[in-house]
Amino acid sequence: LEDKKKTDQYQNNIKRKVFSQKFNNIDDYLSSLEMELHLFTCNELNISRISQMTQKTNQFNLTTKRYLEEDLVNINNNKNLINCLSVKDRFGDNGITVASVILIDQHIAVIDSFLLSCRILGRGIEEAYLLLLLNNLFKIGITKVEAKYIPTEKNIQTAEFYENQGFNLIKNEKSGSKSYSLELLKTYPIKKYYKFIS
Repeated sequence: LEDKKKTDQYQNNIKRKVFSQKFNNIDDYLSSLEMELHLFTCNELNISRISQMTQKTNQFNLTTKRYLEEDLVNINNNKNLINCLSVKDRFGDNGITVASVILIDQHIAVIDSFLLSCRILGRGIEEAYLLLLLNNLFKIGITKVEAKYIPTEKNIQTAEFYENQGFNLIKNEKSGSKSYSLELLKTYPIKKYYKFIS
């Protein structure tokens, strides 16, 4: 069953690629995908999937921290924020393919883990999801967000993700790890073709 799902999703990605060639600009293409993004907080129905994603996701994974279910339960019990996102569009349902772990300390939020499945790349979902998280943090009174990039052999494509989203680089270590900070002063506009449902 899992293999069939992967085959279907692979074939749907080919259809998306062919479909994208009809458009002259990326916004028209993304708008026409009719994306529905369901935001969930960590619960007993999705915790195993979130754990599995932290264990298996390598390419788009900013810190590549691996968590067992019991780890996530402990984090979740301490007023931190664990979320996941289910992604659906006109070509199919990818299911839960995005996850994040955010640690809260008074007015500061630390993005501990931020990851998404490589099979949903190319739709800008990672950027829209980050903006949604920042907006939600702003609404609960967070004034500063910290984040980190920890390099591995496989996640090099995410090396400048936070810079590209307006975060300030505050430390660049010899190992290649980078630390970031963002003063949270406002909410951010998100393109309307990302239809978030929570």
